[in-house]
Amino acid sequence: MKPGMKGLLLLLTLFLAPGWAIARDADQRAMVHKPITLYGGSKGDPYTLYLPLELTRPGEISVYLRVDDLDPDPKNQNFEPLRVVVVDGRAFKKMAPSQWKKFCVEANKYNPVEWLAGDEIRGFVKGVKHLFGKKEKPPAYFHGQIACGREGTGESIWHAVDAPELAKTEGRYVVILRNIAPFKASARILIRYPGESWDFDPAVTRSTQVHPDLAVEEAALNAGKQLEVTLANRGQGVLHEGFWHLKGERAVTLIAKVDGRSYGATLPAFDPERRLLKPGGTLVYTFDKLRLAKAGEVSVTVDASNQVFEERKDNNVLTRSLGAPQFVPLGTRPVATMAKPRPDLAVTAIQLNPGKVIEVMVRNVGNAGLDPALWSGANPPLLNLKMNGKGWANVTLSFLDPARSLARPGGTVVYSTDYKLTKKAVITATIDDTGLIEETDEGNNSLKVTLKP
Repeated sequence: MKPGMKGLLLLLTLFLAPGWAIARDADQRAMVHKPITLYGGSKGDPYTLYLPLELTRPGEISVYLRVDDLDPDPKNQNFEPLRVVVVDGRAFKKMAPSQWKKFCVEANKYNPVEWLAGDEIRGFVKGVKHLFGKKEKPPAYFHGQIACGREGTGESIWHAVDAPELAKTEGRYVVILRNIAPFKASARILIRYPGESWDFDPAVTRSTQVHPDLAVEEAALNAGKQLEVTLANRGQGVLHEGFWHLKGERAVTLIAKVDGRSYGATLPAFDPERRLLKPGGTLVYTFDKLRLAKAGEVSVTVDASNQVFEERKDNNVLTRSLGAPQFVPLGTRPVATMAKPRPDLAVTAIQLNPGKVIEVMVRNVGNAGLDPALWSGANPPLLNLKMNGKGWANVTLSFLDPARSLARPGGTVVYSTDYKLTKKAVITATIDDTGLIEETDEGNNSLKVTLKP
C-alpha cells in the first residue's frame, strides 16, 4: 500500500445489479456474508471501510464481525484494534436519491491503489459529520459502536429500525469498520437487515467445521423421454442460503450434456424449495426441454461452476447411457458386473474445541463399511498425527473409534487428542497411512491445517 493510503476511504457497496431476487427467507432479511481485510491504521488515521445498506421496511440490523488473524500477532491477545459503528445516511452530506445511487456505484468501482478513483470517492463523502457527538447526547444518526478484533473471536451489534425512523432515514444506513492499530486484520463480516440485496462470497464457507456434499445420484428417462436426475446433499454441513442468491457466472448450476448440446438450470430453478439446504436432503429434477428419442450418452454435473466448497467433488458428475435399448445377439452379451462396494476413509477436519484442544474428524465417505475385524487385529489401521512436520502420535482404530462408527458408510468420528494448543502450529493428520484398507479414493486420507489458539 502506498504511503498515506490507509487514510483513504475504502467503500464497499451492497447495492447489487438489477434482477437480483428479493430474499425469500422466513425472516425476510437480506444478508451480507463475506471475508474482508482491514489494513493497518492508527487512532488519528484509521483504515476505514464503509458498507452502505438500503432498508426497504422496518426491522433489525444485526452485524457480526469475527477476526481470524491479526498480522503481526499482538503482544496482548485481548487487544481489540477494530471498531464497528452503525449510522444512518444523515451522518453524511445531504444527497438526492440519484446522488446516493451514484455514490454507491462509484464506491463499488473504487480501487484503493488508484488515486484518481480515490479522489472521485472523496467528492461524495466530503462533509461527513463527527460520528459520535457527546457521550451524554449522541446524534440521532448514531446507532451504536462496539470494540472488537481479538483473534478467533467475534462480536455483534444490533439496531432496531421502526417505521418513523425509516421514514426519516429514507432507508439509508451505513456499517462502518475501522482499524485503529498497525495490524492487518483478516476477518469475516455477517450482516442481516430488512432489505432485498444479497452480497455473499462462498469463501466464507471454507473455514466451517463441516461441509455439504452435492451428489448426482441417478439419471434416467421418464415416460415422456425427458431426463430426470436425482440430487442429494450427502455431507454433514448445510448448503449456505447465500448460494441461492448467486447470479451469472457465480451461480450454482446443474448441467446436462448430450449429443454435444448443454442444458442447464441454476440453483433457484432446480431446487426452489431448498431441499438440498440440509444434510440428507434429496430432490428429483426434470429437464423438461431435454427429450432423448434415441440411445445416447448423458453426462450430468451439479455445481458445474465449482462454487460450493464440499467434502468431496468426485460425485458431482454422473454419466449414463440412456434412450432406446441396443439389442445384442444372444450369446454375445457381456455379463453385467458391478463395482465392489468399498469404504473410503477421509480426514475431513482438524480443529480446536472451545477448550483449545486439538480434535480430528474422520469420516467413511465410501459405500461400504470397514471390516469389524480391523478393530481387533494385530496390525490395525492407524491415525498418524504430526505437529510442525514432526511425528506426534499414532492412534489405533480401537482408540480412534471405540463405538465403531466407521463400520458403516457415512459414519463419522471426532477424536480428541487431549492436547491443548498454546501457540500456532501446523497439524497433519493421515488415516490408514500404511495403506491397509482397500478404499475408493486414497487421495483424501490426509489433511494439513494451521491452527492458532
